[in-house]
Amino acid sequence: MPDVITLGDINIDIVAPILAYPAQGGDTVSEQASLHTGGSAANTAMALAGLELEVGCIGRVGQDALGTQVLVDLEDAGVDTRLVQFDPAVSTGVIFIAVTPDGERTMFGARGANSYTDPQLLVEDYFVGARWFHFSGYTLLAEPQRLAVFRALELAVKAGCHISFDAGVEPSLRVQIHIQRLLPRIDVILPSEMELFHLTGSRDWRQGALQLLEQGVGAVVTKRGANGSQLTAPHLEVSLPAFKIAPLDTTGAGDCFNAGFILGRLGGLGWEAAAILGSASGALATQGRGAAAGRIGRKALRHLIEEHLSAPEWLELHEALQEGLTFLEA
Repeated sequence: MPDVITLGDINIDIVAPILAYPAQGGDTVSEQASLHTGGSAANTAMALAGLELEVGCIGRVGQDALGTQVLVDLEDAGVDTRLVQFDPAVSTGVIFIAVTPDGERTMFGARGANSYTDPQLLVEDYFVGARWFHFSGYTLLAEPQRLAVFRALELAVKAGCHISFDAGVEPSLRVQIHIQRLLPRIDVILPSEMELFHLTGSRDWRQGALQLLEQGVGAVVTKRGANGSQLTAPHLEVSLPAFKIAPLDTTGAGDCFNAGFILGRLGGLGWEAAAILGSASGALATQGRGAAAGRIGRKALRHLIEEHLSAPEWLELHEALQEGLTFLEA
């Protein structure tokens, strides 16, 4: 049985680098469009598998060629797919992702079969022995997938899992009421600055994080892109710089950040060291087209952290950097 279970969307991503967005009604040309397996659950699961954890992914795809390809990619990455469902009537989710030269991505999605994830197909025995359950806010957008989340949370709590949550921009806007309902069950929430603003109404990420703690969340790790990240927990506030690495494509970087953070916490690392592994995983994900989750490994994390040991911006966190390195070398 898996050590970590993820639940969320599983898609085919169509990634198209563009020079600039056209005017409304115009068009543009991409020279390198490519297809990748993606989606919140899939990206985090593949990154976790690449980081040598036993991981299972729960989601739903169509009975079509894209769904077959997704399953092959997940299994090739080392992800347990026994609870990936096939929908006989609805196609696999597809996301079109336009990427500008600065590496920033903009997504246009058709969620397809994801929305129909069936809670009745979740198996209690699958959670027995699992230590961590991670899910995405996109699972809360529609029924019956939303019910699948509630069911999975019940099973995860019963199994004694740690629970983490990645809010997502669209869910933070549209389903705040459902997210707020779940906050007391969440050990760690990992929002972006934009998501934090939508969830709390505060443009001050520090105040927004404290507000989530007051609503019952155990800890908040705010992902701030090129500005690094912020760790907020009871009696603990730490700002972490970003790793200096030029992004090619930021698709899935947040999902991979989640994976690195989960690895660190399951490995017994302190909050700061775990957030460093998350930041390093997210940075490495930007070096390939698509989520690049399957290309993140412990060796690559180790090298990236070693390159920054003497960087002045990391001086105050040198001990946490070394803690992460020691763990990766073990």
